[in-house]
Amino acid sequence: MTTYNQIAGRRVNFLSSDPTYVDTNSDGQVWYNSSTATLKSWLPTGAWSAGGNLNTNIYSSGSAGTQTAALAFGGFTTPSNVVTNKTQLYNGIAWTDSGNMNTARQYFAGAGIQTAALGFGGYNVPTYYANTESFNGSTWTTVNSLNTTRKSLSGFGLQTAAIAAAGQTPPAGAATTATESWNGSTWTSVNSLGTSRYLAGGTGIQTAGLIIGGDRYPVSPSPRQTAATESWNGTSWTATGLLNFGRSGLGAAGTQTAGLAFGGAVEPYTATNKTELYNGTSWTASPATLGTARYALGSAGTQTAALGFGGRVSTAIYSTEEYNFGVYSYSAAAWASGGNLPTGTTQTAAAGTATAGLIFGGNTGSGTANAFKYNGSAWSSTGSLNTARRIVSGAGTQTAALAYSGLIPPATGATESFNGSTWTTLPATLNTVRTGGAGCGTQTAALYFAGGPPATNVTESWNGSTWTAGGNMNSTRFYLMAAGTQTAALGFGGYTGTVNTGATEFYNGTSWTTGNAMNTARATAGTSGIQTAALAFGGSIFPPYATSNKTEAFNGSVWTNYPNLTTSRSDLSTSPIGTQALGLGVGGYIVPAIRSTATELWTGEVATAGSKTLTTS
Repeated sequence: MTTYNQIAGRRVNFLSSDPTYVDTNSDGQVWYNSSTATLKSWLPTGAWSAGGNLNTNIYSSGSAGTQTAALAFGGFTTPSNVVTNKTQLYNGIAWTDSGNMNTARQYFAGAGIQTAALGFGGYNVPTYYANTESFNGSTWTTVNSLNTTRKSLSGFGLQTAAIAAAGQTPPAGAATTATESWNGSTWTSVNSLGTSRYLAGGTGIQTAGLIIGGDRYPVSPSPRQTAATESWNGTSWTATGLLNFGRSGLGAAGTQTAGLAFGGAVEPYTATNKTELYNGTSWTASPATLGTARYALGSAGTQTAALGFGGRVSTAIYSTEEYNFGVYSYSAAAWASGGNLPTGTTQTAAAGTATAGLIFGGNTGSGTANAFKYNGSAWSSTGSLNTARRIVSGAGTQTAALAYSGLIPPATGATESFNGSTWTTLPATLNTVRTGGAGCGTQTAALYFAGGPPATNVTESWNGSTWTAGGNMNSTRFYLMAAGTQTAALGFGGYTGTVNTGATEFYNGTSWTTGNAMNTARATAGTSGIQTAALAFGGSIFPPYATSNKTEAFNGSVWTNYPNLTTSRSDLSTSPIGTQALGLGVGGYIVPAIRSTATELWTGEVATAGSKTLTTS
């Protein structure tokens, strides 16, 4: 009898619990769980999960790129009910606005990648367009137009080698079979589709693509939506396997031999959440369905890693969904509501983690001595500071914290130590008394740097009993943020006294080194994490004063935009609380006159491995 070892090249592991790590060769891996007396295997599946919301809700936009580097451009937005020329970039986590198109339009097609895309055709009542625009990652340039003016067309390929097919032509919007090929500078008419249609899905490359489904109106009989799929070989179209569910306005991803179709509308224009997979010959219905049924959505990616975004239910929507096929399923990084503070507070110091946090001092209308601890769901009062103050900094944990600096007024350098219930005033104070600096580290090894006003670059280290001058920062500022430890710290953002800055610097215990700047320059943001994995959220942008809801993550080299805070706010704690994967945003100003009681919990993307129990049946 052939054994599993002979078939798979590995033995069945004998384990007391299911493994939590899946390596790249784990598909089909089998193990015996002795605790449950079950034979189990990793289970590769396809599933949709939530991604970061678009900044602007849109449907019938252009789209291009991959799951982790996608592009959305143009489209129709509600409730303003206007056609937009806006461009949005997706990094696999969040969308960022980029350069606007030259011509606002909807119902048009796209091709290419995020940094080299093409948009062509379209509509903005009452005008049909033949316009083509080329995108270089930041700017759109108008290039040569299509030969056939049309809207609701389909496209696929690259910026320099694309196909445009199908659509509706003026003046009556008749469906067309017209196909054109783009060589990087000019469109050329080539062999037509076999079935006239519009609002079809399109995917593939210039020499090997697919046109999928679509609307045949005014073709009779009903239903209007077609299930027809046609395959393009670079010269001509060939009819191939039918969709299981004929529809229009659907998303499409993948290649000519490994395609994915999802969403769309069925008669009488009802949104669907269905997903189908194509193997080069036929379509198979997938058990994976979109979380939100929609049509006229944007799409990008491959058969195993796709993206669907925006689209229409009754109005334009913001949501993005990611499709993945494999052992892991994913939950998106996101902010969620936590327990409210007993009182609205700004300009606090923080310490600890998202499930065992501490905030102290701050501004409740004047400097306060309040301290509150967090258990992961609710805040409760704990021992008060001896010196009431605002714009205070801190370090440490919930049961071993340090408070220093602040404004009474005047500014103070007072240092206090917390043992989990009581604060003790220590004899040593900061050498340079100032406020608005940033702090991090532990109760016995803390760091405080910059501050003002006026802006300074002074750094001081705490050894458990004394503050000692350290290496100065490269740039002067105050109201900046911190993450990390005394010997591996990160200082970022702030206010120079005239403008916001996004400057980022690393500290090695002796000196500061300049790194890549934040995407959004700002001050008084919240922070969590360490030097190589930090998070910044909210903050203030002035002059003029405005609050921010932006979230950014730092990987030790670059800052990446993440999903926004639910509520824009400024003057959160500039000492870190939590990690990049699990952080807290606490209190802060919503507007200058309103101090927030809200807590938001940040949870990074979580991957969960799926397994099944093997039986004899």
